[in-house]
Formats: sequence, C-alpha cells, structure tokens
Amino acid sequence: MARPVRDVLKELGLAPLRRRSQNFLKDPGLIAEIVEAILKRCSGKTVNIIEIGPGLGALTVPLLAAGARIWAVELDRGLAENLRKLDFGDRLTVINQDILTFDPTEAASAASEPPLVCGNLPYNISSPILFWFLERLRLFSGGLFMLQKEMADRLTAAAGARAYGRLAAALGLWCEIEKVMTVSPAAFHPRPKVESAIVALRPLPSAPLPPISVDDFGRFTAAAFAARRKTIFNNLSRAYGRARAEAALAEAGLAPGLRAETLPPEILARLAAFMAENH
Repeated sequence: MARPVRDVLKELGLAPLRRRSQNFLKDPGLIAEIVEAILKRCSGKTVNIIEIGPGLGALTVPLLAAGARIWAVELDRGLAENLRKLDFGDRLTVINQDILTFDPTEAASAASEPPLVCGNLPYNISSPILFWFLERLRLFSGGLFMLQKEMADRLTAAAGARAYGRLAAALGLWCEIEKVMTVSPAAFHPRPKVESAIVALRPLPSAPLPPISVDDFGRFTAAAFAARRKTIFNNLSRAYGRARAEAALAEAGLAPGLRAETLPPEILARLAAFMAENH
C-alpha cells in the first residue's frame, strides 16, 4: 500500500505551498485512470511525455513503469531532488525550472515520437501555461491537463455560451478539446475547496493553419474580451482606434453591436489577422 502523502512530505521536510497551488494526488484508483488516459493519447510505439509539476511522482512512477520516457519539469527544488532519486535511468530527465521559461525543443527533438504534455496546472498560472503550450503546439502530440473545473468549463465552452472567452477561442482555433473526467477534492492532499477536471487537447491538422500567430491572437482577444458587457467595436476601438475597428468589422461583414463572446474562433482569427496586417 502506498504511504500517505502527508507522511512522505514530512519525511522529505516539505510542506504544500499555497502560493504554488500545490495539491498532491493521493487516490490510487484515480491515478490509475489518469495514467490510462495519458497512455491512450500517446501516439506511436513509444510513450514520450513532458510532465508539468510532477510533485511526488504520483503519475511519473506508474508512467515510467509502463515504459514511458519523461521530461519532468518541477519548479520546487526539494521535489525535483526527490524525483532524481527514482531509478529509471535515462528514461527520466528532471528539470528544476519554471515551465514558462522551459524550452521543450531539445526534448521534442530527442523524443522518438512527439511528446504529450501533461500536468496538474496551478490555477494562478493556468492561462499562461496553456498559451505556452499553444505557442509550441507543433512540437507536441497533444496535452492532458488537470485544472479547476471552472477553468475546464471555460476552455470547453462554445461561442455564445456564458463561459466562452479568449482561452476557449484560442484553444478552439488550434485544437480539439475534450473534457475527460471530473475530479473530487477528496483525491488530493491538501484537499482543495473546489472540484477539478481533466481536459485533453489534440492539435488540429497542420493545414490550413490560421493566418495568425498565437501571440498576435492572444493580444487581439485580450482587447476583444476586455469588457464583456461592451460591444466588440467599443473594445477594439479602445485598443486599436475607431478607424481600424470600423475597417476590421466591415471587412469581416460584422455588425458593430456584436459582442466578442458570440463570435467563433475562426471569425476572431480573421479580425486578429486584419489588425496584425494593418497596424
């Protein structure tokens, strides 16, 4: 039987840090389900994984036991040092680094198949990590992420839904999005106050690519969704000026009274491309 997470942390002289949203998986049944979901989504004959915030290795160890090659990116020095004690040879590379500063190019080049990115994402930096993933999407076979359920609902919302926003638009432009399962707070130590959910992201075929970069689209949607009660014309006018806002909406054949949350990703991408080309 696996030792309680509380006891393992105590032995290592570590404690969950609230500022890093550290919640450790402790439910063996759920861990087995997540491992199965990860392995199911790995392409090719070999399993290559970039794991974000592996913590105590609840997923890392069974994935390695299943034959995976893992690049484990862990910000916490103590947790990283503990992971380095695992005896799986060169199939485990531990990187003590912030995922937002990690360049996965070398790992992806060394992998025999494009790696899957997975991890339990801290709520306070979930959005930046997802944009990090999108900016490097062509290096990966896909992603499997645990998030707060509220965030997962936002990511999977369709245009026109109350929860639809810039992240759903960005992910929907480049990926197929699937909600895999919900996760009870009881599955973690310490127990969070909210439910979690796991979403799977699979890159859409490379052709045709949207005529806009992730960075440009991110800046555009930040402006378009800046004030949800305002029309897209008002939001874009504030960011780009009235003349450019009028020209962009006219080119797309859109009424100025529409709101950004009613527009699907493809239409938003067309507007973003116009703004990027006419600056």
